[in-house]
Amino acid sequence: MPKHLSFVLKLALIAGLFAYLIYRALQGSAFSELDARSVNIPYLLLGLFFNFVATVITIVRWRALVQALDVKLPMRDALKIGFIGFMFNLSPVGIVGGDAVKVVLLARKNKVPADRATASVVVDRVFGLYAMFVLGLIVLFGTGFYANPSPTARLATHGLVILAILTTIFLSVVVAPASKNHWRKRLAAKIPFIGGVMRKVTAAMLVYRNKKKILFLSFLATFFVHSFFAVSLFFFAKALFGPAPSLIDHFILYCVGNVGSIIPLSAGPFEYFLDELYPLFDIVGRTAFEKGHGMAIGVAYRLATVIVALVGVAYYLMSRDAVKEALNQEANVTQPNTVPDDNDYKLVE
Repeated sequence: MPKHLSFVLKLALIAGLFAYLIYRALQGSAFSELDARSVNIPYLLLGLFFNFVATVITIVRWRALVQALDVKLPMRDALKIGFIGFMFNLSPVGIVGGDAVKVVLLARKNKVPADRATASVVVDRVFGLYAMFVLGLIVLFGTGFYANPSPTARLATHGLVILAILTTIFLSVVVAPASKNHWRKRLAAKIPFIGGVMRKVTAAMLVYRNKKKILFLSFLATFFVHSFFAVSLFFFAKALFGPAPSLIDHFILYCVGNVGSIIPLSAGPFEYFLDELYPLFDIVGRTAFEKGHGMAIGVAYRLATVIVALVGVAYYLMSRDAVKEALNQEANVTQPNTVPDDNDYKLVE
């Protein structure tokens, strides 16, 4: 599919989904309730604070993964590249856009070998998602929400369980000891539809096969990341509507809602799941949320990520020419590919 056509289609999907959510919200009381009461500014600022801290931790975690491969990456450079990548993540291209930019900047501007740059970004993304799946399973089964009969809750719960199982199997196969690694990449390549991508992801993961300590610490750090994002969501709900579901309920909402974010769109699925899920929770001190309340909270959470991304905008403006040069060089490569071939991974083979 041509690049520009893909961009237009994704943008149309995001716009269409938000138009549907806004239309549905207008049928309820969400917007009128926002007009009728003042927004709690301290809670808004707390939500923004936890969102920012979680984002910084993700960048620090990624820097640790880079340095584990005997690559020096000063914190100032990690913050610059990390926030610029985060800024690109908010484009309609989806999560892959920011990851690709991080690889290019790390490899071309910081002179990091392409295999190490790619491996660090791939592992950072895989473990970030896996930790969210595990945290989601803990809160789902710990609170009993997995038994909720709502079709949306069951769909999201089943999706989370399936993703957690598949990721566990994949990571178990990748990190298991073996004298030769080629069979793993051949096995990954046979996966229908996504075999090529999974072969390269497997190759990247194998770079870290002997780095189990840093992988474990990265996994633990990611629990704090997702916990802070869930706390951020909780404060936005309190800021907009006062009485809200409990903090632990927002861990469920965040993890289950993010199942929709697996779809490669920068906005829309997460807000949709929140809008569907919020009415399922009991609230002390008010009537239950209706359709539209979850969408409003999701939009507030999304706006917070945009505000945090302004740090990336500032970094980009300060080094715009260098960033453009690196991206243009990558675009002019004969075979542009942000993920090197298997033969490029030499650290463990």
